[in-house]
Amino acid sequence: MSYHKILVAVDFSGMASTVLAHAGEEARLHQAELTLLHILDTQIMDLQLPEELLPSSLEMMQRLRSLAQERLDALQKSTSVPSHGLLLEKAGGIGRNICEYAAEGGYNLIVIGSQEQGAIGRLLLGSVASAVVHHAHCPVLVVKAPAAA
Repeated sequence: MSYHKILVAVDFSGMASTVLAHAGEEARLHQAELTLLHILDTQIMDLQLPEELLPSSLEMMQRLRSLAQERLDALQKSTSVPSHGLLLEKAGGIGRNICEYAAEGGYNLIVIGSQEQGAIGRLLLGSVASAVVHHAHCPVLVVKAPAAA
């Protein structure tokens, strides 16, 4: 199978570079378009706060947006494969939003990382990665964290 549009979902964890390296290699092999996607979940700020706290929550959201864009730009610059980055602000499940964006954009491979964290992590695969694997319309490459020595 040949891929022409690859979507790599990044979360700025320590694994982001590894996930991007795998996605970049797939893009090179298939001469595919590569898009880095970060979803900024606006639900984290969707709290019913008193008006006196609202300006500080808006300021916090602007700061989160700015930091996310800086990290996305840095990741994009770190790859030798031509790519573009996209920061989406969406409420709801991050995994669902990744799948919807991939389907709407005609992507035919999603690359995502999964960090197992103890017994619960092994059961859940990682909630975002698990949601993407179960709901994606296309193949998903899950890059697992290296096993601890």
